[in-house]
Amino acid sequence: MAALNLIMRWLHIFSVIAAVGATIFMRFVLIPSLVGLNEETRSLLQRNLKPRIRVLIHSAIGGILLSGLYNTHLLWKTSVFPYGYIYALKVLLAFIVFLIAIFLTSSNPKRAAFQANRKKWLGVNCALAVLLVILSACLRSLHQP
Repeated sequence: MAALNLIMRWLHIFSVIAAVGATIFMRFVLIPSLVGLNEETRSLLQRNLKPRIRVLIHSAIGGILLSGLYNTHLLWKTSVFPYGYIYALKVLLAFIVFLIAIFLTSSNPKRAAFQANRKKWLGVNCALAVLLVILSACLRSLHQP
Protein backbone atom coordinates (compact mmCIF):
# COMPACT_ATOMS: atom_id res chain seq x y z
CA MET A 1 0.00 0.00 0.00
CA ALA A 2 2.89 2.37 0.71
CA ALA A 3 4.14 1.90 -2.85
CA LEU A 4 0.73 2.81 -4.29
CA ASN A 5 0.58 5.91 -2.08
CA LEU A 6 3.98 6.99 -3.33
CA ILE A 7 3.10 6.32 -6.98
CA MET A 8 -0.09 8.36 -6.65
CA ARG A 9 1.77 11.25 -5.05
CA TRP A 10 4.35 11.18 -7.86
CA LEU A 11 1.61 10.96 -10.49
CA HIS A 12 -0.06 14.01 -8.98
CA ILE A 13 3.12 16.07 -8.82
CA PHE A 14 4.30 15.02 -12.29
CA SER A 15 0.89 15.74 -13.84
CA VAL A 16 0.78 19.20 -12.26
CA ILE A 17 4.33 19.94 -13.42
CA ALA A 18 3.45 18.87 -16.98
CA ALA A 19 0.25 20.93 -17.11
CA VAL A 20 1.66 24.06 -15.49
CA GLY A 21 4.94 23.79 -17.39
CA ALA A 22 3.12 23.54 -20.71
CA THR A 23 0.95 26.52 -19.80
CA ILE A 24 3.92 28.67 -18.78
CA PHE A 25 5.83 27.63 -21.90
CA MET A 26 2.95 28.52 -24.20
CA ARG A 27 2.25 31.86 -22.50
CA PHE A 28 5.78 33.16 -22.03
CA VAL A 29 7.80 31.41 -24.77
CA LEU A 30 5.65 30.12 -27.62
CA ILE A 31 3.16 32.96 -28.08
CA PRO A 32 5.78 35.73 -27.99
CA SER A 33 7.91 33.71 -30.44
CA LEU A 34 5.04 33.38 -32.91
CA VAL A 35 4.85 37.16 -33.35
CA GLY A 36 7.91 37.26 -35.59
CA LEU A 37 6.72 34.50 -37.93
CA ASN A 38 4.77 34.93 -41.14
CA GLU A 39 1.14 33.80 -41.15
CA GLU A 40 1.78 30.57 -43.07
CA THR A 41 4.59 29.42 -40.76
CA ARG A 42 2.66 30.41 -37.63
CA SER A 43 -0.43 28.53 -38.83
CA LEU A 44 1.60 25.40 -39.68
CA LEU A 45 3.35 25.43 -36.30
CA GLN A 46 0.08 25.86 -34.43
CA ARG A 47 -1.58 23.03 -36.40
CA ASN A 48 1.35 20.71 -35.61
CA LEU A 49 1.47 21.64 -31.93
CA LYS A 50 -2.23 21.52 -31.14
CA PRO A 51 -2.71 17.71 -31.13
CA ARG A 52 0.45 17.18 -29.07
CA ILE A 53 -0.47 19.86 -26.53
CA ARG A 54 -4.02 18.47 -26.36
CA VAL A 55 -2.75 14.97 -25.50
CA LEU A 56 -0.32 16.36 -22.93
CA ILE A 57 -2.88 18.60 -21.24
CA HIS A 58 -5.69 16.04 -21.26
CA SER A 59 -3.37 13.33 -19.91
CA ALA A 60 -2.16 15.68 -17.19
CA ILE A 61 -5.74 16.53 -16.22
CA GLY A 62 -6.56 12.82 -16.05
CA GLY A 63 -3.50 12.18 -13.88
CA ILE A 64 -4.38 15.08 -11.59
CA LEU A 65 -7.99 13.89 -11.17
CA LEU A 66 -7.08 10.24 -10.57
CA SER A 67 -4.27 10.90 -8.13
CA GLY A 68 -6.06 13.85 -6.51
CA LEU A 69 -9.08 11.74 -5.62
CA TYR A 70 -6.85 8.97 -4.30
CA ASN A 71 -4.73 11.36 -2.23
CA THR A 72 -7.83 13.09 -0.88
CA HIS A 73 -9.21 9.73 0.24
CA LEU A 74 -5.98 9.07 2.17
CA LEU A 75 -5.61 12.49 3.75
CA TRP A 76 -9.19 13.50 4.48
CA LYS A 77 -9.47 11.57 7.77
CA THR A 78 -6.39 13.27 9.26
CA SER A 79 -7.32 16.82 8.26
CA VAL A 80 -8.27 19.62 10.64
CA PHE A 81 -10.35 22.77 10.25
CA PRO A 82 -10.43 24.67 7.81
CA TYR A 83 -9.20 21.92 5.45
CA GLY A 84 -12.63 21.34 3.88
CA TYR A 85 -13.12 24.98 2.93
CA ILE A 86 -9.66 25.37 1.43
CA TYR A 87 -10.02 22.03 -0.35
CA ALA A 88 -13.38 23.09 -1.85
CA LEU A 89 -11.82 26.34 -3.11
CA LYS A 90 -8.88 24.40 -4.56
CA VAL A 91 -11.17 21.97 -6.40
CA LEU A 92 -13.28 24.82 -7.79
CA LEU A 93 -10.22 26.67 -9.06
CA ALA A 94 -8.74 23.46 -10.48
CA PHE A 95 -11.91 22.82 -12.48
CA ILE A 96 -11.76 26.38 -13.83
CA VAL A 97 -8.14 25.77 -14.88
CA PHE A 98 -9.14 22.46 -16.50
CA LEU A 99 -12.02 24.08 -18.37
CA ILE A 100 -9.83 26.89 -19.72
CA ALA A 101 -7.15 24.38 -20.77
CA ILE A 102 -9.70 22.16 -22.50
CA PHE A 103 -11.23 25.13 -24.34
CA LEU A 104 -7.78 26.32 -25.44
CA THR A 105 -6.85 22.90 -26.82
CA SER A 106 -10.23 22.15 -28.37
CA SER A 107 -10.51 21.48 -32.08
CA ASN A 108 -14.18 22.51 -32.02
CA PRO A 109 -14.72 25.59 -34.23
CA LYS A 110 -17.09 26.97 -31.57
CA ARG A 111 -14.03 27.59 -29.35
CA ALA A 112 -12.27 29.77 -31.96
CA ALA A 113 -13.48 33.02 -30.34
CA PHE A 114 -12.17 31.83 -26.98
CA GLN A 115 -8.88 30.74 -28.53
CA ALA A 116 -8.46 34.13 -30.20
CA ASN A 117 -7.70 35.45 -26.68
CA ARG A 118 -5.19 32.64 -26.01
CA LYS A 119 -2.58 34.94 -24.43
CA LYS A 120 -5.09 36.30 -21.90
CA TRP A 121 -6.47 32.89 -20.94
CA LEU A 122 -3.02 31.33 -20.61
CA GLY A 123 -2.14 34.22 -18.29
CA VAL A 124 -5.28 33.57 -16.24
CA ASN A 125 -4.36 29.88 -16.00
CA CYS A 126 -0.80 30.74 -14.91
CA ALA A 127 -2.14 32.98 -12.14
CA LEU A 128 -4.65 30.36 -11.02
CA ALA A 129 -1.91 27.70 -11.03
CA VAL A 130 0.17 29.81 -8.64
CA LEU A 131 -2.86 30.22 -6.37
CA LEU A 132 -3.49 26.45 -6.51
CA VAL A 133 0.09 25.70 -5.46
CA ILE A 134 -0.29 28.11 -2.52
CA LEU A 135 -3.57 26.46 -1.49
CA SER A 136 -1.96 23.02 -1.79
CA ALA A 137 0.83 24.08 0.55
CA CYS A 138 -1.76 25.33 3.03
CA LEU A 139 -3.62 22.04 2.85
CA ARG A 140 -0.45 20.02 3.51
CA SER A 141 -0.06 21.86 6.82
CA LEU A 142 -3.61 21.05 7.97
CA HIS A 143 -3.08 17.44 8.99
CA GLN A 144 -2.69 15.85 12.39
CA PRO A 145 0.42 13.67 12.73
